[in-house]
Amino acid sequence: MENGEQKIFVWCNFAQGMDDAILHGIIIASILQKELCLFHVLDPKQHERIEIAEARLRSSVSKISDNLSTVKVKFLVTEQELIKSLDDLAERYECLVLVAHKTSAFHLLSVLHYAAFPFLFVSAQSNLNQIYKQIIIPVGYMKKSKDLALWASYLGRHNSSQIDLFEALEGWEQDQKLVKNNLFSIQRFYSKFNFPVHVIESHTPTWKLQKASLAHALTFKFAMLIVASSYKTTLLDSWLGLTEAKVILKSEDISVMCVNSRRDFYTLCN
Repeated sequence: MENGEQKIFVWCNFAQGMDDAILHGIIIASILQKELCLFHVLDPKQHERIEIAEARLRSSVSKISDNLSTVKVKFLVTEQELIKSLDDLAERYECLVLVAHKTSAFHLLSVLHYAAFPFLFVSAQSNLNQIYKQIIIPVGYMKKSKDLALWASYLGRHNSSQIDLFEALEGWEQDQKLVKNNLFSIQRFYSKFNFPVHVIESHTPTWKLQKASLAHALTFKFAMLIVASSYKTTLLDSWLGLTEAKVILKSEDISVMCVNSRRDFYTLCN
């Protein structure tokens, strides 16, 4: 696959849910006016042949291209394991985001902290356009809140999406000051654009904000939640339902984007 433009990649493992992930990828690529790339990593345990995998993806590309002329579609099959492919996807093929069905979340989350682009986990099979009209972002005292806000701004700008800033409430004055500073910076940034923004007071501290923001997202019939990924999670985090895996598991048909804030991620070019 030749390089050219920034791309929305779709994780294609030929399993149930792959077609749904492709549809979400088409929506995101259409909104952001980017290329779509169907991506498959050969599984050595399955003794896959690259020619067969390429033929299957080529067939999917043809079907999409025959029915949708507004999105340019390509495919990429690699024998290199995923963790070693991430830098290539970002630097060589200009991946903006990897879209995958939620059934692949357990596998993909284990490598997210190596990626310079977010992973978007999806499951909805209908009303896909409406999902990306309502975006929820938790805003706590950590700087990574601004990374989430930047990605949400892409959909806000290109899709006139409403963005809810789900604000933390801290018991310590210094921590609350950091929350307010993050909120002010995000609102000042958003003031440059023309999309609706609402601040929601959560009455929840930062350490529980991800779980609370999911509860808020689920009050909408269609929505997307953007969260920061954790490099390391504890047993307590898992027990309390604070991990990204637990958020995705309980997200119903809400789309969940996980952003790796430990690395600078590639930004959208207009």
